[in-house]
Amino acid sequence: MDVTALEEAIWSLRGAFRRQATFYWFVIVATGLLLRTDAYGVSSVVRALALCPTTYPLLLHFFHSQAWTAAGLMEHWLAFLLRQPHVVRVNGRLVLLGDDTKTPKDGRRMPGVRTLHQTSETSSKPSYFRGHDIGVLALLTGAQGRFFATAVTLFFHRQAQADTKIGRMLSTAENLATSVDLAVYLVLDAYFAAGKALAMGRKTGGKVQVLVRAKKNCVAYRPAPQPKGRPHPGRPRVYGRKILLQDQFRRARFREVEAEVYGKPEMVKVLVLDLIWKPARTTIRFFLTRSSRGDIVLMSSDLTLDPAAAIRLYGHRAAIETLFNAVKNILGGMAYHFWSSYLARSSRRPAPADAPPPESSRPERTEVTFAANEKFLAVNLVLAGILQWLACCHPARLLTPFGFWMRTAPRATPSEFVVRTALAYTLRENIRRFASDRITAIIRRYMATPAGVAHSQCGASGTSPPCEPLAAANF
Repeated sequence: MDVTALEEAIWSLRGAFRRQATFYWFVIVATGLLLRTDAYGVSSVVRALALCPTTYPLLLHFFHSQAWTAAGLMEHWLAFLLRQPHVVRVNGRLVLLGDDTKTPKDGRRMPGVRTLHQTSETSSKPSYFRGHDIGVLALLTGAQGRFFATAVTLFFHRQAQADTKIGRMLSTAENLATSVDLAVYLVLDAYFAAGKALAMGRKTGGKVQVLVRAKKNCVAYRPAPQPKGRPHPGRPRVYGRKILLQDQFRRARFREVEAEVYGKPEMVKVLVLDLIWKPARTTIRFFLTRSSRGDIVLMSSDLTLDPAAAIRLYGHRAAIETLFNAVKNILGGMAYHFWSSYLARSSRRPAPADAPPPESSRPERTEVTFAANEKFLAVNLVLAGILQWLACCHPARLLTPFGFWMRTAPRATPSEFVVRTALAYTLRENIRRFASDRITAIIRRYMATPAGVAHSQCGASGTSPPCEPLAAANF
């Protein structure tokens, strides 16, 4: 395959960078992250592209640069994504998937590190550890039966923030829907089953409708019966009979509907109830579902949502877990470790949640370091989205032989791993043969072994010759 489609996606992000030289460094970093075989931070980019050793501090400066921001990069990526045909819409709405992920960090001078509680059911993980808590919102995309969660924004949960994790997730989703002026479905896990979440439909005038999984002890109320005759003195009743939703699986009559459960069609039993939920102080639609996966209760602020669409939407929520796995294990996006010498050393032992963060002698410089961690993760999230876009919109270019073996033949829409492997093969061949594409031309400016020069003459002994600058006139 050629890299024309990859260039189209990367060059659509040019507006996120104030300077052209900064954008060229972004091209180098993005290519190095796709080609690297280890996950040891910025130095892996130098090894993957055979760059001059003197480019290492320049790469560090790129992530600390004030010429671009993670939010600006994600904003331009969202604008590009909304123009693509593989973005899924349900009832005319975009589908947003939201969730948090935690990554351990042992750096004693790394900003934003705090004690976290592991909520995963995996017994191999410690209960408490030091690290970063990251929230991500992703658009549901897909083609030919395969669906992806394509990240469009991220935010770090920090210790001294006034709002809660649920509040930050909801406000970010509301701001995103307002910025694109489109109605969305926000699909969340049971952790976000709070009153403010289910009240988003009423608060935003129906622009953001929320679908979450209810907790097992969830209760709701029928509307209070209206008194007959003359009104009684005092405040009128709001809540009627109390209903424990889990008991309805044994008592109520369900009807069978055909629905898609985690990508597979089957006949499921469903009971739809419009009840008043006290935390939201409004009427919520409950979907009591019995399928081959067990019993589950879904809650939605959209009173017009049909059960088949609700089950299909919540089944796609697992795509954001796959996104986290791709960013962590395929791209190594969580392997950032920018630290600040101005920050006081912190203990690696878990500290109380309300313990004050370590002090910094220069808080403004420490914030720049914190932003560098955010930028590194943003670049990897965008790269994961580009891999997904290539899989959905250009699968024919990826399914041809590339000289690598797959035990299982890829599907019509390949995975992120297959796309990255195919891209890496093509990019390496282009660099080796000095192809005429723009990406190769930019990388060649900083390669440590240009054509006809031995590696021993280009810095193998610890000193490297000066690199030719990235001048805009050369491109």
